Amino acid sequence: MIAASTRAMLHALTRSALVMAGLLLLAVGVGDVIAGWTKIGQYRELVRATASIERPDPAALFPTANEGQERYNIAVDKLAFYQLVVTAGRTLAAIGFALMAAGVLHVRIRTLRAPGR
Repeated sequence: MIAASTRAMLHALTRSALVMAGLLLLAVGVGDVIAGWTKIGQYRELVRATASIERPDPAALFPTANEGQERYNIAVDKLAFYQLVVTAGRTLAAIGFALMAAGVLHVRIRTLRAPGR
């Protein structure tokens, strides 16, 4: 059985906007990191598989791209996008963790200063 003071602390934590916002950002950030890492693995393989061997003519003013070069360029762009998703996910998770910590600290200080203690 949970003690009354622990139950009151849990209730106060679930009512704290900082804790809830931090939890939401942490969950979104972790989800972004997981999704990004799975896609990064896919697109790294695709970049290796579609690596262009032939080099375009540097003297051509408007060189035409063949289908292989287009696939390679798209794979490189998608790889960069998912690397950005991972970075944003890490940032969101860190901000979420900081908000949760600030919320827990705020609730803890508020309960310690409450009258009757």
